[in-house]
Amino acid sequence: MDIKHFLITILSGLVGTVAMTLFMYLYSYVSHSFTKVIHILGNMLVGESNFYSPGKNALIVGIAAHFGVGVLFSFAYFLLWNWGFFQINLVDSIIIGVISGVLAVAAWKSYLTLHSSPPQFSELNYFLALFLAHIVFAVVSVNVFQIITDNPELWYQLQEEAKLSQ
Repeated sequence: MDIKHFLITILSGLVGTVAMTLFMYLYSYVSHSFTKVIHILGNMLVGESNFYSPGKNALIVGIAAHFGVGVLFSFAYFLLWNWGFFQINLVDSIIIGVISGVLAVAAWKSYLTLHSSPPQFSELNYFLALFLAHIVFAVVSVNVFQIITDNPELWYQLQEEAKLSQ
């Protein structure tokens, strides 16, 4: 991975995370369910119990953790593209989003189950919002990457070209 693709991958992860977060907060507003992921994550990580009104430390930790995970998802997508599992297009970004959503729901369910004092909120609404938000994340992240990178030289394509030229 060259520096250009490294930076584009980080940017696409950050932009995708912004879109995902906005979706989660919009879902919270429309459904009147508490799905504010940064609030919940930050409070759970720092051990605060007021999930609805987090302190400054909880917000900072929640933002850093949420955006950090978003960038990691973006790098995972980049690796999957490079290994030839997915193409950089709308249909595959939705598939990646669905897979990411299922993984995120499973991870969050485990985290809530194992946490010493998990927040009390509708898990059904939270998990539905989380699942849909990962589709939003994937579509936005992939499209940002695609818009900025007109022709990424992916590893699997370079390997295929090298085989053909032998």
